[in-house]
Amino acid sequence: MRVWLAGAIALCLSAAAWAAPLTEDDAVRIGREASVEGLRALIVQHNPVLIYRATASWNFGASRTLPEPLEALVVEHYADRAIQRSLLGLLARQIDKYQRYPKYRSRKLFDLLYADLKSGQDSQHYAIVIIATDLPVEPELAALLPGLDPAAANELVMFLGDRKFAPALPALQALQAKVPHERNTNQMLERVDWAYLQIGTPGAMQALIARLRALGQMKDERAGAEVWNLLVALSQQAPGSPPDYGELRAALPAELNDSAWDQLIRLIEKRKEKRGILDLLRAIAQSKRTDQAVEALLAVGGPDDWRVGRAELERAGARLPPERIASLQKKLDDAAADPGKFAAAREQRERTEAMYRAQGDFIREKSRISALRAKEPKRYATELRALLDRREAELRTLADLPAAVGARNELAREYLQLAVFQRFELRQPDEAIAAYERAGRLLPDQPFNIAASVADVYRFDKRDTPKALEQYRRAHASFPPGRSSEERMLAVGLQQWLEHEIAYLERGQRFSGAIRRADMGTGQFWLMLASVQTTGEPPPEARVLSRLPPSQLQIARAFPAVLELEPKEMLGFFAKHDPAGYLTAAILAAASAKEPSPYVKAAAETFFRERGIRGGPAARADARYASPEKTWATFMAATSKGDVAAMLDCLMPDVQERFQELFKRMSRDELRKTGESFVGFAMSGGYGEFREATVVRQQKDKKIGGIITFVKDGGEWKIANM
Repeated sequence: MRVWLAGAIALCLSAAAWAAPLTEDDAVRIGREASVEGLRALIVQHNPVLIYRATASWNFGASRTLPEPLEALVVEHYADRAIQRSLLGLLARQIDKYQRYPKYRSRKLFDLLYADLKSGQDSQHYAIVIIATDLPVEPELAALLPGLDPAAANELVMFLGDRKFAPALPALQALQAKVPHERNTNQMLERVDWAYLQIGTPGAMQALIARLRALGQMKDERAGAEVWNLLVALSQQAPGSPPDYGELRAALPAELNDSAWDQLIRLIEKRKEKRGILDLLRAIAQSKRTDQAVEALLAVGGPDDWRVGRAELERAGARLPPERIASLQKKLDDAAADPGKFAAAREQRERTEAMYRAQGDFIREKSRISALRAKEPKRYATELRALLDRREAELRTLADLPAAVGARNELAREYLQLAVFQRFELRQPDEAIAAYERAGRLLPDQPFNIAASVADVYRFDKRDTPKALEQYRRAHASFPPGRSSEERMLAVGLQQWLEHEIAYLERGQRFSGAIRRADMGTGQFWLMLASVQTTGEPPPEARVLSRLPPSQLQIARAFPAVLELEPKEMLGFFAKHDPAGYLTAAILAAASAKEPSPYVKAAAETFFRERGIRGGPAARADARYASPEKTWATFMAATSKGDVAAMLDCLMPDVQERFQELFKRMSRDELRKTGESFVGFAMSGGYGEFREATVVRQQKDKKIGGIITFVKDGGEWKIANM
């Protein structure tokens, strides 16, 4: 009794909420919110305009089926002709693969629609709506075909063909026979041909062949257009689909128009139909599709056929320019000269084309799944993961194709973004790790990014420090020797970042010490790598940023919005997501170097002071490196002493790497003599934070000039090139 009373009170309160007269804005809001109770309130007020506004703006999200309460409301008020059309407008709004959505589910609504369709009034409208269902209603709809006008019949024809309903064949043939081409509304005749192909039974193929023979007896150009349309549909069927090519060719008209020739050639090539070679030779000599016919002959035929095709080109000479004939003959000659090489190239081309077709299918299916993201996030992630796995399996069979490299990289990005969604939106760390591992399989030569991302999940989501350390070490060891000094410098920078994260997890050691230009570069490069895993725009508001679950990836997700926070909030955000602090120091130092806002400047000064970090744009320079001249003097003094460590300290990190082994192999005396060989030094120019100096070296009896480049790094001038 108590439960019933609570329900009754809730119902009364809901009705009261809609008691006031509703406006057009209310109607649109009701539709956008998909409020069945709101629509019921509009029906009570019986304002057809507002009801139309609500149904026209109805938000179904990713759903393709009318919710039961909404369908019940449509049935309840179906008889109200003033609003019926608006209510039925909730159905069959979209068409996808010959099916209309959203769909209804009740037999009661079908019976109501059937009665109106059978009456003949506004039949096309009711025909469009009635087929938006999965109910087994094919027999009833097939029985209505003879009494419908072509526009309405067309909708039912497509429905029956898509359902492959073979018992409809007699009705389809009768309908087609009674409609002349001049009354072919909405291409109804071609729709029936399409339905024959979809049904695909021997009886359906007999009906199709009979139709082709009948078209061959007609002199109307529109009959030729129907033949072309039918060949278009046939060329879209999978290889091996009926009808048999011999039967098809025997039924085709003796004379084909240019468009029909085009489609027949496509069909022969797609199906690799050897029995079509004679038609290709005929097309080379007689049709206006000579180029297409030659390409198809190359795809379907062999050397003997190519030689015959070459001879047929001679017969086409009266219609084609000599240079075009010569070009086509050369194609055939080249193929015949090395059939094996030609076959291999053709196979690779066909597999590449198949890969791009599969990519198109993937994009379309991904677009459909993306509509689920907002309202059904778990279903979205499940269906997207299944789609990505299917795409990965496809790409494994195409791994040898050059074009597959880009496809694999793009698919890896999809897995990374799915992992981020599973992790941060669904809070499913294990599923996210699995998605990361899938991405790693596609990028075996890029293990760093995957291992570092998995480490982040273990560290922040699963609170599993040993597993996080294991992954960080795997990332640290994953860098192969770089092919260039720039690659080596980037690798060294990322390894240094990982070392700071490992030190923090093992010993609680927060970053302190010097921050240099190379570290700023590492921070910016890290942001670029991490941005691959961001989805959507960064949250713009401080209150949203503060709710993000902890992860270093959140820094990239929120960048640069985080730099717009007040200093205390900015530092709080960095502390939450980067407790070790190395990335924070690198990012704040880089931001401070580019006309920083007062917030960034204050945050950087506070962070550097509290952590004891030296360097950055505002750092005081070591007096030894206060100018290029002083740095050079320091370098010369170090060489005279044979002090390798002091020499290297005058160099930028990438230059250190280049000269370190050389300097260590040299004796003190060799180092001293190297320094003494520099007999001239003069500053020669500069730009921005770079300065150049001309140096002169004495080598035996010759003096050789050179250029030394200095760069200002953290307030200090270091040698960037020598």
